[in-house]
Amino acid sequence: MTRKNRTHEHAIQLLSSAAIRSLALFTLACLFLVLPAVSAQAAGLLKPVGADASLEIRSHSVDVVINNGFARTEVDQTFGNNSDQDREAIYSLPLPKQASLSELSLWVNGQELLGEVIEKKRARQIYQEQKAKGNDTALAEKDDFKTFDVKVGRVPAGGEARVRIVYYQPLEIDLNVGRYLYPLAEGNVDEERLAFWSVDDKVSGRFNFHLTLKSAFPVKDVRLPGYDTEARVQKVSGMGEGESSGDIYEITLDNEGGADLSKDLVFYYRLDDSTPARVELIPYRENPQDDGTFMLVVTPAADLQRITEGTDWTFILDVSGSMSGHKIATLADGVGRVLGKMNPNDRFRLVTFNNSARDFSGGYVTATSENVQNWITRVKGIQSGGGTNLFAGLEMGYRRLDDDRTSGVILVTDGVANVGNTEHRQFLELLKNYDLRLFTFVIGNSANQPLLDRLARDSGGFAMNISDADDITGRLIQAKAKVLHQNLHDVQVKFNGEKVSDLTPTTIGNLYQGQQLVMFGRYHGSGEVAIELNAKISGQNRSWKTTANLPAIDQDNPEIERLWALSKIDGAMEEIREQGEKPKLRDQVVDLGLEYSLVTDYTSMLVVQDDVLENEGIQKRNADRVQRERQAQQQKAAAPVKSHRVDRSPSGGMFEGLRAPSIGSGPVGPLMIPVLVWLNRRRKNNR
Repeated sequence: MTRKNRTHEHAIQLLSSAAIRSLALFTLACLFLVLPAVSAQAAGLLKPVGADASLEIRSHSVDVVINNGFARTEVDQTFGNNSDQDREAIYSLPLPKQASLSELSLWVNGQELLGEVIEKKRARQIYQEQKAKGNDTALAEKDDFKTFDVKVGRVPAGGEARVRIVYYQPLEIDLNVGRYLYPLAEGNVDEERLAFWSVDDKVSGRFNFHLTLKSAFPVKDVRLPGYDTEARVQKVSGMGEGESSGDIYEITLDNEGGADLSKDLVFYYRLDDSTPARVELIPYRENPQDDGTFMLVVTPAADLQRITEGTDWTFILDVSGSMSGHKIATLADGVGRVLGKMNPNDRFRLVTFNNSARDFSGGYVTATSENVQNWITRVKGIQSGGGTNLFAGLEMGYRRLDDDRTSGVILVTDGVANVGNTEHRQFLELLKNYDLRLFTFVIGNSANQPLLDRLARDSGGFAMNISDADDITGRLIQAKAKVLHQNLHDVQVKFNGEKVSDLTPTTIGNLYQGQQLVMFGRYHGSGEVAIELNAKISGQNRSWKTTANLPAIDQDNPEIERLWALSKIDGAMEEIREQGEKPKLRDQVVDLGLEYSLVTDYTSMLVVQDDVLENEGIQKRNADRVQRERQAQQQKAAAPVKSHRVDRSPSGGMFEGLRAPSIGSGPVGPLMIPVLVWLNRRRKNNR
């Protein structure tokens, strides 16, 4: 498999259980990296280094609703100014994965001013003009893949300013486990930002986090790791047993005495083991005269066999400056644990990188007891420092592969490519020379998620994002299950007929055990449409079919339009990162951002008074869209949970009645409670 003379699927069948155990143990070691709270910064108020402390966050309230495959997150904050002069406040939030910031509100004299989206340069110019005049104004910008930055032009002297942001994001269920992340921890990967700004991540007053989960399928467990004794969990309703049931949960954290915005919040929920493999289609169509939009969620079940034979593993380890302190020490300890558990017939190779790459092990090493002990000692002596030459690390990791042995590569990084070759196309060209699966484990927030996701997808591997608040053991179980089995590869979805267009993403790649497929599309007309899922297993073609109804009117989920537009924008940005900025692609991002009121790399959300909007000729597109969304949200809040499954039939649907692959206990099961208690005790002892 190491070169083009082997197929991905042949390699998949040759992976050994011993090698898989090694990967699983290594994954666990990697995940342990995030147990200590090592971030120097977090979400919060940006202040120039050495600036006074007159500004503060007086309250921070988060309201999340998870329903029908996507989440709506609303963040309501009050900033206080303890000085005798008006101040500008800048709040930074690590960019949530696949998030569309769609509302920015500023309260002036008790009235809500709602933001509108315009091109980035123009928005910044108007904001600066209004701030200079002492007028109330706010601005939300996207800093590439790193952060959302919200600026409030005037926090009055001795007074307060209240701001709210809202963003949507699709959520995927993995092995019957759903995961929602509210990112707060700073990734420490932007050196220029760290050099200029300090971050005040303290909330002096009330901190409140409230999450509502609405599931059309029975929920077996819910978890908020790290807050098992503090979070209030209430099951609001449950409608019996079986596929037609649904559950509603309310989860609340409330602290009147302040809080730190330095640690992510992660919420898990596990569906009942009886939950079927299925196809769900969530539509939105305002009226028959306009095109409709839909989100398609496929939870497949197939005969994916366990893997039986062995492989070599190359570990590519980030030892740059952002890994300093306890991270690098824990990395060394974790690699040592992995080496100590390897089979004597296995081979391992260690490549490290910062400003440059180093073949740390000098090639493959047979995992004998003597060799293992020797390399454990050497790994523990690794020192961190320097930049992140990710390209050099990958390039060296791909050298000296053995054509007679199956190989896999595991990349562990918390940073971004900021030294050497940094363009996406250079990484993609490198991967084209090898028929080799790459598994990327991305530690923390603000990493170059678009690049790392693309590298994993194009190689046939997978990417997993790890937070310091994750249930470490549960995430390990999820990763292990993927490499333990064959996968669906060359996955394609077809809609038979002429009613569907603009499917996104255009390339799916592979699906591993328990993974969902989430796609968006547009449709014309109405009525029945055939859906066909095609893939290969062990080189054999497989096909699954069902039908769905595309309604003439369905006004329940107007947010689907924004999620479709965001997915289209992600596709265009992927091309821009690979090919460079071209006018056609840039215009596509701008047009979608303006039409669907989304903050992008080229558009920002601006809050000004109505007379300024009128004078600047800015249409109230977002105000109209928000009104529809809020009305739909109110109606759904009072309604029972609605199932959008479309593949019901006497034969059991597209997957013939098979259950969705399940994780067992996993990150939300009762067996993880003692483990979590132990991990929390370990974390406290290490402080």
